[in-house]
Amino acid sequence: MPDAGAAGAGEGDGVDGSERPPLLGGFDLRDAGAPNTQGDCTPGETRECVFEQLCSGVATCSADGQFGACSCGSTPLDGSGGIVGAACRSNADCSGGATCLTAAGNGWLGAGGPAGGYCTFSCVDTPDCAMHDPWSRCVPLGPDDSQYCIRTCLSQGAAPGEAKCLNRPDLACVSVAAAGVALIAAERQPGDCFPLCGSDEECPLGKVCHRQGGICTDLPSPGAPVGSSCTLTSDCDGKMCEDRSDGVGVCTAQCVLGALSGCGYGAVSSAREVGCVTPLVSSGRFSEGPGDLGLCQELCDVDADCLRNATGFACRPLNEALATFLGRSGACAPRPAAN
Repeated sequence: MPDAGAAGAGEGDGVDGSERPPLLGGFDLRDAGAPNTQGDCTPGETRECVFEQLCSGVATCSADGQFGACSCGSTPLDGSGGIVGAACRSNADCSGGATCLTAAGNGWLGAGGPAGGYCTFSCVDTPDCAMHDPWSRCVPLGPDDSQYCIRTCLSQGAAPGEAKCLNRPDLACVSVAAAGVALIAAERQPGDCFPLCGSDEECPLGKVCHRQGGICTDLPSPGAPVGSSCTLTSDCDGKMCEDRSDGVGVCTAQCVLGALSGCGYGAVSSAREVGCVTPLVSSGRFSEGPGDLGLCQELCDVDADCLRNATGFACRPLNEALATFLGRSGACAPRPAAN
């Protein structure tokens, strides 16, 4: 598994500063106040806020004296004739004559549908897409390799107003580094906005969130859940077996960094046992960040919460910001080797 202490992790400091296993930090979290919902604001008043960990935005006080949802805008600053990757339920929801690949259909690779839908255009080459939306390119993403426009993105932290992957928690920016075609770099790298459902509740009735494919399908991905022991990738429902020791690893799956929904849990969950903690790719002191691909990790408060507690895994503390965001104090990871 990538270095869980890459960005935002403590360098060898325990919870109280003593020499203990480093905090698991995963990625840099945004620092902005949550909207005040206690009824003590003035109608029309605005306040900075954070939408999950995907973007910074503004909440507005409504007539009843409570701040509404955090809004960072989902429309790129360079307006276009059609927004590729916009959420939709039908073609009528897409601008510029775009087609909606619905969550209920099988328009994505002929295997299923993107959670929340995905507005796109048929194309022959990238100029066909750019004429509608400059943040898009032409790829074979439809049934039988039919070509459609996919939204493009840049990895790592987004610029103000950028609307990276339209700030959708069900889309992941899969960079060239995450796709394995280039090494991670300090500067932002190009990528594409792929659908990545977080849980079954994001899919319509009769569909489930396919843990490996990231789309809504008729049948779930076979295999064991995150945190289970594995020897082969096929043992896991996310088709990823990491942290191998003596031939035995632990199951994980891909997720959207900064999104609360993911790893089988919805955005609102009172008992989150798995969360998106670790960047898929990192190097030294920098890594990819909110909106990029991450890896699911079993969450915990004590060692006994870890499925593999008896075989070398322990509950390692998360940094304070990530623990607050996920609602759990730690994540399960291999015990550090004794000095």
